[in-house]
Amino acid sequence: MGNMKGVITAAGLGTRSGLDGKFRKEMLPLYDCRDGRIVLRPVLDCIISGMINSGLKDIACVINPTDMITRTYINNEFPDVEILYQPRADGYGNAVLMADDFVSGEDFILNAGDGFLADGGEFFHSAVNGHFKGRSTLNIMKVDNPRNYGCPAIEEHNGEIRVISVDEKPANPRSEYGLCAVYFLNSDVMDNLRDTEKIGGELTPAINMSIQKGKEVSARKVEREKWLSVGKAKKYAEVLRRSLEESELRGC
Repeated sequence: MGNMKGVITAAGLGTRSGLDGKFRKEMLPLYDCRDGRIVLRPVLDCIISGMINSGLKDIACVINPTDMITRTYINNEFPDVEILYQPRADGYGNAVLMADDFVSGEDFILNAGDGFLADGGEFFHSAVNGHFKGRSTLNIMKVDNPRNYGCPAIEEHNGEIRVISVDEKPANPRSEYGLCAVYFLNSDVMDNLRDTEKIGGELTPAINMSIQKGKEVSARKVEREKWLSVGKAKKYAEVLRRSLEESELRGC
């Protein structure tokens, strides 16, 4: 296995977050367990700390060029994290593509900056330690409304979950699962994003292209409560409460 990279996308404007552009939703605090005590840290800090604690050394964060608050925070708290820029708001797939040179053909962990998987670092550790056998691996959770998510069609066999396809916000979902926005991805997914950039390449179709080319893509189930996403203003109080409960479960 090569030198795995960690990529965090935090360039979105967050129009549903209620912040109205004052600062980015990735800077909203969550409760986290640090050194045996409960603290409040930005979501972005929780993600970066989790990656570092799993042994990831090469981490990049994609932000908007005008976002001085996030840039200053990263420079102050995590000076080794590389800052990349998405010049225009051209969507999630384009934000990921901004890390193409950084990833440089290696496997990588991708985490959307407005969501944190409160699993005690299990996913990051598994990826870094090669437990996914080099296969792109998605985190999926049972949701009430799979039409609002990237929705996978899956096959389960001997405790392993194989992803047959992924549809973005499908009218007719093929399962009751939605994707968490944290992934272990092979470099071919980045190749697919590059190939489809001119037609508005997005991440879910890029993963589908890998499957269509014969690449195996796996999934792991996570509890819905473990995915702490701060993207919607009216859900933030609930997500904050869940982050406190998860921190207490981890021994704080």
